[in-house]
Amino acid sequence: MEKDNKKTKVRIAVFIITGIAVVAGAVLLFMLLGNKKEEGPMLHEIPVQRIGAEEGTSLDMPYEYIQSMMDRQDSLLKNAEDIEAQTTIAKKPDDIGIAIESEKRWFIGPSDKLLYVQGITSIKTIERKGNCKVTFIDGYESSYLMKNNDEDVEGYTILPEWMKDNIAPGYTIDNISILLINKGPKPDSIKFKVIGFYKANTEDTVYASMYTYAELYKFEEEVLNSLITSLTIYCEDGADMSSIYSFMNDYFSDSETKKEGENWVYMDYDFFYVPVTEQ
Repeated sequence: MEKDNKKTKVRIAVFIITGIAVVAGAVLLFMLLGNKKEEGPMLHEIPVQRIGAEEGTSLDMPYEYIQSMMDRQDSLLKNAEDIEAQTTIAKKPDDIGIAIESEKRWFIGPSDKLLYVQGITSIKTIERKGNCKVTFIDGYESSYLMKNNDEDVEGYTILPEWMKDNIAPGYTIDNISILLINKGPKPDSIKFKVIGFYKANTEDTVYASMYTYAELYKFEEEVLNSLITSLTIYCEDGADMSSIYSFMNDYFSDSETKKEGENWVYMDYDFFYVPVTEQ
């Protein structure tokens, strides 16, 4: 009788432990599923490379390509998600000078930490920095980096976070401008409105909107002819790839075809793109 009672107690204990384990497992699974964020559509890259060059090397692409693509960006961005192009990096203060507007006067501000200036079309270039977060001033977003000059604002720029408090004391956060100065053979300067700040492991670069940044070199054809170092088009799952490739074919060969003749910008087909299906 005593043995039967012990067996019964053991069975009850096993049932209780099993029940607790099942409940704990269910709770854990619920917590994991509840904390799981919904993932958006997968983003694909369509990189552009120079024909005959090693993968990853600088394109040395004429700015005219990017200018034309930005002029037609509405057509491409109906199906693609983003255009990421970046220029060669100018060194400060050897190549580019920076002045800050304060009380309607320009002066060389507290910018000793700044080492470089670069023209870009997308914040993806900035986000490649380690632990990076870009914060836009209300009313602005990444597309302003591909916005053409207008009568009121010549260009747009994103600055390191540490400059927010130091650049122009007394200014409101949405009313700061800087002056970029080309120190080349034919000096030129252009005003850029600050539209955001970035925080990252390295905060040593001023990023400028592509259209206006290129204007700094309008008298330096040699610079413009090799200004672009990289170009990538981004698209999501389900995008109309035939439309995207049709746009790309106006400028570049695909990875299997060497086109002859002149492309949309009246140049040889010196570059090719790699379709998503071949990656």
